[in-house]
Amino acid sequence: MKTIFKRWINFILEYPKWIIGCTAIITIGMIVSASQLKMNFSIEELFALNDPDVEKYFNFLEEFEREDNLILLMYECDDPFSYTNLKNNKNLIEKFESIKGVSEVTGLSNLEIFTDGEDELLRSVYPYIPLSTDSLLDAKKRIKSSEFVQETLISRDEKLASIAIELDPSFNNHDMREKIIKEIDYYQNSVNWTWHQSGIPVLRTRYVQLMVTDTIRFLIPVAIMIIILFTVVFRSWLALLVPMSIIIMVVIWTIGLMVMLNIDFNIMTYIIPTLLFIIGIGDSVHFLVKYFGTLSEVKDKKKALFQTIEKIGTAIFLTSITTSIGFASLTRSNIDIVRQFGIMTAAGVMFAFILTVTYLPAMIMLFKQTPITKLKSYTLGFRINILKGFIKIVRSYPKPIIIFTFFFAIFSMIGASKINSHNSLMDDLKPGTKLYDDIMIAEERMGAILPLEIIVSINNDNSNEINDIRDPIFLQHLDKLQKYISSIDDIGKMISMVDHIKEFNRAMNDGNNTFYSIPNSRSAITQTILIYGEKFNALTNFDYSKARITGRVKDIDSKRASEIKIDIYDYVENNMPHYMKVEITGTTFLALATNDYLVSDLTTSFVAAFILITLVMIILFKSVPITLISIIPNTIPMLAMAAIMGYFDIILRPPTAMTFAVAFGIAVDDTIHYLTRYRMELSTLKWDYRLANDRTIMTTGLALITTTGILVTGFLILVFSSFTPTADFGLLAALTILIALVCDLTFLPALLGLVKPKINKNE
Repeated sequence: MKTIFKRWINFILEYPKWIIGCTAIITIGMIVSASQLKMNFSIEELFALNDPDVEKYFNFLEEFEREDNLILLMYECDDPFSYTNLKNNKNLIEKFESIKGVSEVTGLSNLEIFTDGEDELLRSVYPYIPLSTDSLLDAKKRIKSSEFVQETLISRDEKLASIAIELDPSFNNHDMREKIIKEIDYYQNSVNWTWHQSGIPVLRTRYVQLMVTDTIRFLIPVAIMIIILFTVVFRSWLALLVPMSIIIMVVIWTIGLMVMLNIDFNIMTYIIPTLLFIIGIGDSVHFLVKYFGTLSEVKDKKKALFQTIEKIGTAIFLTSITTSIGFASLTRSNIDIVRQFGIMTAAGVMFAFILTVTYLPAMIMLFKQTPITKLKSYTLGFRINILKGFIKIVRSYPKPIIIFTFFFAIFSMIGASKINSHNSLMDDLKPGTKLYDDIMIAEERMGAILPLEIIVSINNDNSNEINDIRDPIFLQHLDKLQKYISSIDDIGKMISMVDHIKEFNRAMNDGNNTFYSIPNSRSAITQTILIYGEKFNALTNFDYSKARITGRVKDIDSKRASEIKIDIYDYVENNMPHYMKVEITGTTFLALATNDYLVSDLTTSFVAAFILITLVMIILFKSVPITLISIIPNTIPMLAMAAIMGYFDIILRPPTAMTFAVAFGIAVDDTIHYLTRYRMELSTLKWDYRLANDRTIMTTGLALITTTGILVTGFLILVFSSFTPTADFGLLAALTILIALVCDLTFLPALLGLVKPKINKNE
C-alpha cells in the first residue's frame, strides 16, 4: 500500500500538467452541470416523512381550502372610510385582481355582508362609493357590526385597514409567489399609504429571500477575508491564488454533483457554498504550513513536496473523513433535504481533500520555488511567540490546566442544562428587519396573524342520531368549543360555519341582535347553507361530516403551542359529547412541530457522528487510552458551546443544532493533526514526551493557529447576518473552534505529559 502511495506521489510530481489538465476538464464539466442548478425553496420540503402531524395536515388540505395562501396588505392612512381612501382601495383591488395567480381580493370597498331589510341579504356594502357623509357613516356602521371584519379588514382603533389577497393554490409555490408579490409591491407603492405586509405567503417568500441574500452577501466578504489572511500569513501569490482556486472548484464540483443527483438549491443546501468556503480552506493551510516548513529544511521543492504529501496526506485524509462523518451523519434524518445537505457537504469536504493532495502540489511544481528569505519570515511572526507562550504554560502548569478544565466542564454542564429549544417562527428574524417589523405590527394592531386550524368531525360510532354537522345540537357544541378556543391566551379571532349561520339568522329577523344565534330547525340551517353555499365551502367538507374552525394565533413558541393543544384536547374530553372528534393542525403548529423534530433529528445525528468518529480514532491510533485522550479535548468545546447557549439564552434551533456536528468535526481535525505529529515526534525523539509536546506545538500548532484564525474570522462574518439562525451559527461555530484550539494547545499536551500513554513504536 505504501509503495502504491509513493508511486502516486511521484506521478503527481512528475506529471503536474496532466493533473492540472484533468482537473480543468472535470471542472469544465462540473460548470456545465452546475449551470443547470434548480431552485426549490418550498417549506414543505422540511416536512418529515411518515410524520402523523404531516399526514394530518395534508389530509386537511385535501378536504378544505388552504390556509397558507392568504396575503394581508395592511395600510395606515388618515381615514380608511373616507371617500378618497375608499376610491383608492377600490382601484387597488381591481389591480390586484388582474395579477395572474390571484384568485380573490377582499377589502373595505368590495366587502359583502349580511344586511337586513333587503331582498338579497348578502350584498355589497359599497355598490358604489358615496360622496355623502351620511352614506359613508351608515356604511361604516354596517361594516363595524360584522364580526368578520373586525381585526381582519379594519383594526379596533380604525386607524389600520387591510386588503386580503387569496392566491390560487396552483400558484402557491416560491417562484410564483415571488412574481405575485413583486407585482403587489409595484401596485401598492402607487398609493402613498404606509404599508405593512403579512400572511404565510409573504412570510415564506421573504424568509427565503433573506436566506438567499445572506448566502450571496457573505460569500464575497468571506473570500476577501481569506485573501487577506493568506497574504498576511504566507506572503506569497502561490499560497494565495492556488488555495482560492481550490475552494472555488470545490464549490463548483459540489454544485455540479448536486445537479447530477437531482438535488435542488433548497432551504438547507443554500448554505453549502459559504460553509465550504470557510471549512474547505483548512486542508490547504495544513499542506502549505508543512510544505514551507519542510522546504526551509531540505531546500528542494520536489523533495519537500514528496515529504509533505507522504507525511501530512494521511492526516488530511483522516481529518476529511472525520469532518465528512459529521455531515454524513445527517443522512439518518427522516427529512429529505437534511439528508441532501449532509451528503453534499460531506462530498464537498472530500473534494477539498482530493484537490489539496493533487492539484495543489501540481501547481506548486509549475511555480518558481519560494525564496528562502520568505520562508524565514514565515517562521518568525507573532504566531511563534504565541506558541512559545503555550509551551511555557503547559510546562509550568500541567496539573492546574487539567483541574481548571475539569471545573470549566462542570460549569459548562450547568449552562447546558439551561438550553431552551422552544422557538417561535419569528425568532429567526432580528428586530429591524422589514418582515419582522411588519408581522409584529400586524400582531399588535390586528391581533394574532398566524393560521390555526381546528377540524371537528363526527365519529362513526355516533349513537346520538347526529347525522352530520348541520344538526343544531352539533352546531351549539361547535359554537361552545369555538368560544372557548377564542378565550385562550395568544389565540385571536376564530371563525366557523356557526358565525355565518348566526349572521344570516339575524339578517332574516330585521337585524335584531336577539336572533344572532343558531336556529333550532335543521331545515333552516340546511336552507342557509344551500342558498349561500360559497360562504360555507371553506368551512365544511363535501359530505358535511367535518366542520372547520379557522383562525389565528400569535407568534408563540413550540412549548406554548403544546400547552394550547393540551388545553383544547382536555376541554374537548371534559365538555364535548363523545361523538365529536377534534384535530388541531395548520401551518403554524406544523412548522413548530417540524422545527422541534428537526432539532431532535440533528441532535441524534450528532450523537451518531460522535460515536462513529470515536471508532475512527480507535482504528487510527489502535489505542483506547489515546482515543480517550483525543476525545476529551473535543468534548470540552461542545460543552462550552452548549453552556454559551444556555447562559445567553441562544435558542436551540436547527442551525444551532447543526453547529455541534460542524464544530465537532473541525475540532477533531485539530486533534488528529496534533496527535499524528506527536506520535511522529515521539518516535524521532526516542520517547521524550516533554520535547515531543514542545515540537508538536511549534510545528502543528503553527498550522492550527492559522486554520483557526481563518475559520473563526470566516464564521464571525456571519454574525452580521440579519437572519438570526445564521448569526447564531457563525458566533457559536467561531467560539467553539477557538475553544477547541486552546484545548488542543493546553489541555491535550498537559494530559499527554502527565499520562504518558504507551504508543506502539512501529505505528
